[in-house]
Amino acid sequence: MADKLFKYRPNAYYHVTFATKRRKLILTGAIRERVHYWFGQLAQEHGFQLLEYNTWLEHAHMLIFVRIGEDLSYVMNILKGTCAFNIFREFDDLKMQIHENHLWGGRFHAEEVPISAIEAVRRYIRDQERIHGERVSLLPVAAWERWRDLDDL
Repeated sequence: MADKLFKYRPNAYYHVTFATKRRKLILTGAIRERVHYWFGQLAQEHGFQLLEYNTWLEHAHMLIFVRIGEDLSYVMNILKGTCAFNIFREFDDLKMQIHENHLWGGRFHAEEVPISAIEAVRRYIRDQERIHGERVSLLPVAAWERWRDLDDL
């Protein structure tokens, strides 16, 4: 059997983004709080170096350090999969409300972050509400605390 080729280099920082399934606007209120809880909890349980994370309505950002022996795809599988499992267990009617069996889309995007840019990426991830609020004229977050698609607006 051939050795596995790693797409992502170990001993590197990555800015990772991924979206909810079909970009459903569900990362608000209690669901957002619990998603954040599970990201932190899972990183701690598995020893992942998750340096920063935040969400905005239908997507998430993370800054992850991938150590030697770790595979970013495996780390993301644990974070996304186990988080989704726990969220659906805690919010047992969520699948019916969003008409989906999956919380997250199947893909993620990762870009290596040079050491000199780590603080800038951390600030960007922390400041998602302000950044997205300025980019588009959205209603305040409280007005989005219903599960709906952009097409419904």
